Amino acid sequence: MELVLILAAVVACAIAGLAVAALSARSRRPPLRMDSEFDERDEDLLLAEIGPSTSPIDRTAEVIDPEPARPARAIEPPGRPALPPGGAP
Repeated sequence: MELVLILAAVVACAIAGLAVAALSARSRRPPLRMDSEFDERDEDLLLAEIGPSTSPIDRTAEVIDPEPARPARAIEPPGRPALPPGGAP
């Protein structure tokens, strides 16, 4: 009886090993590779010389000193009359 159980376990392990080998061999795919982002017509972008670019800042313009902001006038809420200069009415 023990011999039958040992043989059954060996056969079960062999079947499981064959199933794993078959599944892993079937799932092999060629490696995924991305295409290049550039076409042949973009060759000048890849081979162009690297140098300083032109700045969008006009460095020849006059420098203006900042002025302090004027305090904003108080805005009264709508529907409420402004108080006279002397205080309460």
